[in-house]
Amino acid sequence: MVGRKYIGKKPPAKLRLLIQQRFFDNLHTIEMYGATLFGEKVAEQFHNGLMSRITALPSFPKANPKYRFVPSTEKKEYRVIVYKKFHVVYSVTSRTIKVLTIIHQATNPKKLSKIK
Repeated sequence: MVGRKYIGKKPPAKLRLLIQQRFFDNLHTIEMYGATLFGEKVAEQFHNGLMSRITALPSFPKANPKYRFVPSTEKKEYRVIVYKKFHVVYSVTSRTIKVLTIIHQATNPKKLSKIK
């Protein structure tokens, strides 16, 4: 990094981003529904906006709030990206960020016990 020195510790390493298939399946369903209601251009804008937020996660993994419906543990923290009317649930460990799923904000939190 130019012009910046780290005293004591090494510069923070980027975390590895893993996206589960469940996320892609749910996203596809949301996009198909959105395309039929609002058009393909709006669905594409939704997809691009959401993916830009997700690809920024390795740089700022803790920028989003903890997800209160799935308790964090000592080794794993659950956080949420709020995008439009959807929540992207992801977990953060010391080495990885795992994007678990995307759900509508009105989804019953009891259904989320299976996302771990």
